[in-house]
Amino acid sequence: MTELGEDTQPAMCYPNEAQYQQWKDWADEMGYKSVSRFMIEMVEVGYKQIDLAIGYDEDTKELREQRNNLKQELDKTRNRLQEVEEQLYSGEREVILDLLEEQPNGASFAQIVQHVIDDTPVRVAKVLDELDGDEISHREGRYLRSGSSNE
Repeated sequence: MTELGEDTQPAMCYPNEAQYQQWKDWADEMGYKSVSRFMIEMVEVGYKQIDLAIGYDEDTKELREQRNNLKQELDKTRNRLQEVEEQLYSGEREVILDLLEEQPNGASFAQIVQHVIDDTPVRVAKVLDELDGDEISHREGRYLRSGSSNE
């Protein structure tokens, strides 16, 4: 407990009325004879419970490494997005646009649907060729997922 004596120095605090009344009530409940004594003790207790040393969780090197890792992830994600967009545009959308380019007078909905249906085997064959060997295998007229128990 901090002792009050002749060598003390006044320190001012200006709480609002409600805060002061709360402190006064707490001081009374805890047996303090003055709000000043209560404030001194609470400052001391608070100081001992709080580590005032400011430390950073990571140093600059760790933050740079995290930034670089996140940038690599972002680049990979952007590349994957580009691949997916290319696959999308080489699918039905490209087939429809090609048909409309070939038909300067336009095409009806039924004609577009029929053209997509007619073109599907070509696109499926292209996808199967791309997957063959890496992700699927072809045996006895059947396609199997590579690494499956059916191989």
